Amino acid sequence: MARFTTFRFCLSPTADQEVVLRRHAGAARFGYNQCLRLVKDALDGKRGGTVGKVPWSGFDLINAFNGWKRSGDAGRVMVAAGDGTVTVQVTGLAWRGEVCQQVFEEAAVDLGRGLSAYTASRTGHRRGRRVGFPRFKSKKRAPLSFRIRSRTSAAGRAGIRVGEQAPRTVTLPGIGTLAVRQDTRRLRRMLAKGRAKVVSATVSHRAGRWAVSLTCEAADLHDARRHQPNTGAA
Repeated sequence: MARFTTFRFCLSPTADQEVVLRRHAGAARFGYNQCLRLVKDALDGKRGGTVGKVPWSGFDLINAFNGWKRSGDAGRVMVAAGDGTVTVQVTGLAWRGEVCQQVFEEAAVDLGRGLSAYTASRTGHRRGRRVGFPRFKSKKRAPLSFRIRSRTSAAGRAGIRVGEQAPRTVTLPGIGTLAVRQDTRRLRRMLAKGRAKVVSATVSHRAGRWAVSLTCEAADLHDARRHQPNTGAA
């Protein structure tokens, strides 16, 4: 048996690292909004009689975004030759290589969950307050946040690592090693003993501070440490 638990650490990024963190948070917001545009465009096309699939799940949204980011709709330039002829060269999303591609994928997954909740709410399969159709994220109002999953390389190296350079550090793919303020000893011991595995990292900015929340798959608690349910005995 396994359980999921979260370790949260405050980050102490350098000035250059903060620029990178903000760039990734902006990319996550951009990816979410662009996926939503693709959904709306597909819905408009369907209403207009255009035959085509509306990307709705996280998987479909990732594929739709990946196709868009390499297309001329995402970016193109005019190239003039020596003989005076001008041709159009497709560049796609020119700056996509500046951030970890997982931020786009995770943004698509988040939108897919929102669309799923909207569908379930409309059809009566979801309890509680009615969920509306997802909205675009505002640059001014949306909090800075992004998520990256930990993928293991062919050599067995985890993408997200704790305490690799120094005890109070977290290494994230596409970003590098970041200093943290709290002691990571407990998590490092669990990772070293194989009792935990980092699944993903969510980086967020609140009240002027950056923090990282590491979602881990951990071994189940010992019976003596578990909360014992109330049997209702008098």
